[in-house]
Amino acid sequence: MSSPQRIRTWFRKGERVRYISHLDVLRFWERAIRRAGLPLAYSQGFTPHPKLFFASPLPLGFMAEREVMDVILEERIDPADFHARLAAQATGDLALVGAREVPLGAPQPQAAMLWSDYRAAIPGLDPAFARARVDEFLALPALEWREERGERERTYDLRAATAWLTARPIDGGTELAMRLRTDQHITARPEAILAALVPGFEPQSFVRTGIVLDDRSPARELWRRHGQYL
Repeated sequence: MSSPQRIRTWFRKGERVRYISHLDVLRFWERAIRRAGLPLAYSQGFTPHPKLFFASPLPLGFMAEREVMDVILEERIDPADFHARLAAQATGDLALVGAREVPLGAPQPQAAMLWSDYRAAIPGLDPAFARARVDEFLALPALEWREERGERERTYDLRAATAWLTARPIDGGTELAMRLRTDQHITARPEAILAALVPGFEPQSFVRTGIVLDDRSPARELWRRHGQYL
């Protein structure tokens, strides 16, 4: 009897597909996996769905360097073979950049998210001014931030939700890079950082450069409790 398997993959989303929806991305990868002849698992019922699990959907217009997608297979495949076959069916705009096996019972990526890393290119923003604003922001003990999304309103501490923030000069402006909290309690967005630091400036692009997942395992938890693996 064949046994199922979970493969965690990382993929990029490029400039030309930055405005396609999350549903379109899901359909692309489902078709690519099927074209590659990989044994993708589906849910049971009248309308089976592919067992593909993503981290939080990328906002429309954002690009990405290392988005996370877990693929459940009906039978085991060598991860290197999986990577080669799926990469051959991908494109330059939606490209596979990594794959490895994870435990079948591992939490879904969205439930395990802790932080997201972003990069924002802002034309016309003076780098020295941007660095000064970054220093002021990081020196704050807290910054209450209020957002409205449709009829919903939320307030959270934007400073506490920011792990790090940097500014560097680029041709014609400044690039901000940041790590923002993205867990089950708070989802901080790079648009909020720009609005707080440099209101009035519009980004040329947003790129999610990485996602930090809670990768706890029984062995790692044992090390945290006892200071060593036993």
